[in-house]
Amino acid sequence: FSNIFRNMNKSTEGGERERRYVVFDGDVDAKWVEDMNSVMDDNKLLTLPNGERIRLSPQCSLLFEVGDLQYASPATVSRVGMVYLDPINLGWIPFAYSWKLRRNKDEVETMNELFDQYIQALINFVLEGMIDDTVVAPPKLVVPTSDLNMVRQLCTMLQTVITPAVGVPEPKALQSIFVFCCIWSFGALISEEADRARFDIFLKKLCGWPLQDSGENFLTRFVGAGSLPERKTLYDYYFDLEDNRWKPWEVLTSPFTPPPDGKFSSVLVPTVDTERGMWLLEKIVGNRTPVMFVGESGTAKTVTIQAFLRKLKNRERVQVGDEVQLDEMLLEMNFSSRTSSLDAQRTLEDNVEKRTNVVLGPPAKKRLLVFIDDVNMPKVDLYGTQQPIAFLKLLLENRCWYDRKDLLWKEVRDTQFLAAMGPPGGGRNSLDPRFVSLFTVFNVPFPSDDALRAIYLQILEDSYGNIS
Repeated sequence: FSNIFRNMNKSTEGGERERRYVVFDGDVDAKWVEDMNSVMDDNKLLTLPNGERIRLSPQCSLLFEVGDLQYASPATVSRVGMVYLDPINLGWIPFAYSWKLRRNKDEVETMNELFDQYIQALINFVLEGMIDDTVVAPPKLVVPTSDLNMVRQLCTMLQTVITPAVGVPEPKALQSIFVFCCIWSFGALISEEADRARFDIFLKKLCGWPLQDSGENFLTRFVGAGSLPERKTLYDYYFDLEDNRWKPWEVLTSPFTPPPDGKFSSVLVPTVDTERGMWLLEKIVGNRTPVMFVGESGTAKTVTIQAFLRKLKNRERVQVGDEVQLDEMLLEMNFSSRTSSLDAQRTLEDNVEKRTNVVLGPPAKKRLLVFIDDVNMPKVDLYGTQQPIAFLKLLLENRCWYDRKDLLWKEVRDTQFLAAMGPPGGGRNSLDPRFVSLFTVFNVPFPSDDALRAIYLQILEDSYGNIS
C-alpha cells in the first residue's frame, strides 16, 4: 500500500486536473481493510507500522469492487459511498448486443432471431425451472452459474465454431450450430442424466424442427440441417459444418493404442466422452479462452486434458493467413490444501522470462499452456478467501501480477489456463463465482455402462493379443 500510495502522490505535468483511483478488486479482508479506515476519512492519512504517515493527494481516491461486505465492519461501511449493482438490472442483453457488433453483418439478422427465440426461454428453464407458464424442478447444476455466464459461454462457443475461415453458413446450418452451442453452454453444467434428458426434450421442442430417426444405422445415416436426430439426445451429436449434418460423436473415436511407457495409469481408451472432451478443448483452446472441466473422480478429466495437451504439442503447425503460430510450452500444477498464492506465483515465474522491465512471457515464439488440476483444493482462510484463487483471478482478468520483490505491476503475455476440479465436498471447496465466470466450464459425466464395457473390452483384447 505504501508503495502504491507514494506512486499515486507523484506529481506530473497537468496532474492537478487528473483524478487517480486505487481499485481494490476482490474480497474484503478485515485484516487490511481496517488499515484503510483512516485513508477513507477526510484527512486521507495512511499510518505505517514504523510511525511514518502518508497523506493521499486530494485528487486520489479509493474504489472498492467487491462481491459482498460479509467481513466489512460498520466502521468501514460507514466511510464509503455504496452503489449496489443488481445483475437482474443489467441482464445479458447488453453483452449479447456488443458481441453481435463484432460479428459478420451477414449473420447478424439471423442471430437476432435466434437469440430472441432461444435465450430467455433456456435461461428460465435452467435457472428457474419454467416451461412457458408451468414451473417444474430446475435441473441440478454441477456449479452455480448465472444467465450472463451462460450467454457468454454461448457466444464463446459460437465464435469457436463459426470462424472467419468458415464464413457465414446458410440459415438452417446457422440455426443447427446455434442449437449445438446451446447444448454446450446452457446445458453444459447439468449434472444428472435425467435432467440432461429433460433439457434435450425442451430444446428440441423449442426448436420446432421435425425429429428424424436413422434407426440402427445412425452411425452411417446422418440427419441433415433442418431436422434434429431423434435417437439418443443432442449431447450425443455434433453438427459437421462441412457436410451440414448431425453426426454422432462415435464417428470421431479412434482405435485404442497402449501407452508407450506401458503404465496402467497412462491408459486412455478413446470413448465418446473423451473424444467429445478433446473436441471441445481444441475449439476453446484455439480461441485462447480459459477452460475448466468439472466432474467426479474417475471421469477422466485430468487424463483427457493431459492427452489433449500432448497431442497439441506434437502436431504439425499449419499457417493460417498472417497469424503467427506459436509453439506450446506445457506447465502442469496440482493444487492442494497447502498451496498458497506465493507457491502459484513462484511456479509461474519459473516458467516465464523477462522480456522488458515490466513485461514477462514464455520464450520467443512460444505460448505457455498452464493446466491446474484440483483447482478448488486450496483451503479457505478466516475471511472466506482462497489465496491462490484470488491471485489467479487477478492474473486472468488483468494479464498482470505484482512482483513481490520489486513491487512492480508486471504484464504477463502469451499464457493460457486450463483447469479441472471435482464438485465441492470432501475436502474440495466452492470457488468464487467471479473466478468461475472467467472460464468456459463443462461438466464431465461419469461413463455409461456401455462406455465402461467398451473400455475394459479394448484393454483386454490388447492384453490377450500381446500374449498370443
